[in-house]
Amino acid sequence: MATAREDAAPSFESWKLRLEQAAPDQLPAALEEFLRVLALLGTPLIDGPHVHFVYCDPHADHVALAGEFNEWGRNNDAIPMRRLGDTALFFHTLTVPGATRLEYKFIVDGEWKSDPLSQHKIDNGIGGQDTFFVVGEFHDPPELEPVADIPHGRVEEFEFESDLLHNRRRVYVYLPAAYDRDRETRFPSFYVHDGGEYLERARMATIMDNLINARDIQSVVVVMIDPVDRMHEYRANDAYRDFLCDEFIPAIDRRYRTIDHRDHRGVMGASLGGLISTYAALSRPQLFARVAGQSSALQYSEIQLFSMLAGVADTTIRFYLDVGSYEPRFIPAHERFVALLRKKGWPCLYQEIAGGHNWTNWRAHLKDLLLYLWGQRSP
Repeated sequence: MATAREDAAPSFESWKLRLEQAAPDQLPAALEEFLRVLALLGTPLIDGPHVHFVYCDPHADHVALAGEFNEWGRNNDAIPMRRLGDTALFFHTLTVPGATRLEYKFIVDGEWKSDPLSQHKIDNGIGGQDTFFVVGEFHDPPELEPVADIPHGRVEEFEFESDLLHNRRRVYVYLPAAYDRDRETRFPSFYVHDGGEYLERARMATIMDNLINARDIQSVVVVMIDPVDRMHEYRANDAYRDFLCDEFIPAIDRRYRTIDHRDHRGVMGASLGGLISTYAALSRPQLFARVAGQSSALQYSEIQLFSMLAGVADTTIRFYLDVGSYEPRFIPAHERFVALLRKKGWPCLYQEIAGGHNWTNWRAHLKDLLLYLWGQRSP
């Protein structure tokens, strides 16, 4: 009798069937063999758009799945994982259309855990690690890679002490190569919230170097500013807005050769950073002509923002906004806000992209953002 041929690329479904059909005395050995395969291949197992999550723990009673695809299980929306027969193996299959990269964790008897069999770990920005998976041909775009033989800007770092807020914060200022070369020239300025994160995790300086060298965008001074109390300052906070507009920007204009005019100044951020950027620009339209938000938390101050937008007259602000398709809580407020922008006749580029609430997603679309706001053809 011919024996069954082993798959060259073992699939979850074939192994699931093998475990379900194994005789009781053969099941432990079959499970052990499957775990060796998982240790070699890593998890989750991906078959086209189908993502198979697997977790094995003989001491676990309940295992659930949470990630960017279900808003990290908010409102008790974590996905229960099924136990495979009488084994200690739990599994769930998720269908993910399109190319994307998403982060996730397991909740094992109430405890959050990274996937121990995943080969893909990432700093989650809050002192721990998440695991992630990639579906389809999803790669970091080429502008994120440094190029040796092109002109490079430089980054100055310093502490800024605020008299208005009575605190100190870190600031990182990207000066394009032309800043040192053309010493009589003044440059546009772009204020970036969560500045250290954009510098390190989104590779802002590298992207600026590459796009400026390609003559895709203007030479821009990028002022990346860190928060002190992010959850408080960035949530449509008047005191922070006054600090930014009345104290910090004038200080930057004195320190660097920037153009002190709204047409040459922009502001941006991600999540709450996008909210405070929008709030500041609508509050002080005489200061900003360009705004960008990535996964902006507009829903937290939606009514207030809509009222402010309606009240801005005799000027125009150019908006770039994007949001991930795996951020359902963020999408409706974006759609309503963008509809008002277009009704008002303001220029706006809005993108709903295949991704979640993470830096890999945001940095992959920084080129889109920069081209729209600072491209050589942009006003």
